[in-house]
Amino acid sequence: MTIIGAVSPQGGDFSEPVTQNTKRFVRCFWALDKSLAYARHYPAINWNTSYSEYIDDLTKWFSDNVARDFLSLRTEMVRILHEENALNEIVKLIGSDILPDDQKLTMEIAKCIRVGFLQQNAYHADDTYVPYEKQYKMLKIISYLNAEARKLVSKKIPTRLILETGIFDRVIKIKYDVPNSNLALLDDYFREIDQALLQVE
Repeated sequence: MTIIGAVSPQGGDFSEPVTQNTKRFVRCFWALDKSLAYARHYPAINWNTSYSEYIDDLTKWFSDNVARDFLSLRTEMVRILHEENALNEIVKLIGSDILPDDQKLTMEIAKCIRVGFLQQNAYHADDTYVPYEKQYKMLKIISYLNAEARKLVSKKIPTRLILETGIFDRVIKIKYDVPNSNLALLDDYFREIDQALLQVE
């Protein structure tokens, strides 16, 4: 059973007493973000300020029912999103062109996570509800793309050339291109990533 309570502080001030008192008693917090809503990113939950203290309680369940490395993949994705958040401050000041290729890659992988995984279209038949198996495979694919692309970047291959293969766009569209009734198609994406990156190696 899940119980959800909503607190709407005036002016978005989370330091006011009612909000602080509520946060003391709950172990999970979803911060709704109007900038995400304006950008039509739904659910408009800010991944940098939201948190859950139930992760340790759920570790065994995810290990037994989804995959042993599901939560480690989650940790990797959260780390990338936090890195993107820090890099955005630099990009706002001096632009993205000044970033080294490994940081440009971080920005692109974060986009895969944000748009391809976190953003949801409730009007799409396959995106309204996504089974855990599909979520897990999507995270594995994003993680694999990140690892393999970083190998190329370490060989001084520009991130621009990797993006030109179109594989990032393919990964972002997985949630729409792979129906929930045929998850076996997800395994093909690992081979697609290998073939795409071979073009620039």
